[in-house]
Amino acid sequence: MIVDLIIHNIKQLVTCASRNEMKKGAAMQDVGIIENGAVAIVEGKIIGVGKSKEIHKNFGSENVIDARNKVVCPGFVECHTHIVFAGNRLDEFELKIKGADYLEILAKGGGILSTVKHTRQASLAELIEQSRKRLDKMLALGITTCEVKTGYGLDTETELKILGAIFKLNKTHSIELIPTLLAAHAVPPEYKGKEDDYIDLICNETLPRAMELYAFVKLGIDEMRSKVIANDQGSGIGSFSVS
Repeated sequence: MIVDLIIHNIKQLVTCASRNEMKKGAAMQDVGIIENGAVAIVEGKIIGVGKSKEIHKNFGSENVIDARNKVVCPGFVECHTHIVFAGNRLDEFELKIKGADYLEILAKGGGILSTVKHTRQASLAELIEQSRKRLDKMLALGITTCEVKTGYGLDTETELKILGAIFKLNKTHSIELIPTLLAAHAVPPEYKGKEDDYIDLICNETLPRAMELYAFVKLGIDEMRSKVIANDQGSGIGSFSVS
């Protein structure tokens, strides 16, 4: 069979084969390495994996990559990120070196709230462009799937703006993005002392609009309200996510 691409002479081909069973304990040490392996690819899909000799016996291609002395492995999955944001917290690094803890920094308007301020001010186009550069670096390091949370808006419009950036990037970037709405990342300054009102905003406005625009939030509002309240441990709201 003629294929689009063959990668052969791979010193170690990491397959992560699991026979459709979850690995645990000592079994996790076995990552399914094939020495002198090869991969056959058609239209971006892997259709054959095995020893180089076996792959060449079953497949042919004019496009062959010699991966001698190299490792080929599945793309990495980054399961927790906040890629879409504006600004930075470089000034807080010095404070941490001097011994300030996160709550002290937060009380001075830093931490999450500092990033929220800059993210609210940024345009959708600016968020997309800045986040694309971060994704480019991640792709160069081997990440091919990435979960992306909101949570640096803490108001309906900015949370939806961040979601819009995530969905746009997912359509235009090589990395597959998995969006998570994290509207209760922290209590925004305008709701300080009014945490229950912020929960109402999330449940009555932010979530319904997210469902209307992006149709990816499946959890009902009443159920979500109970989950938000259940996550309140007495200090702020407690974060939750919906994807």
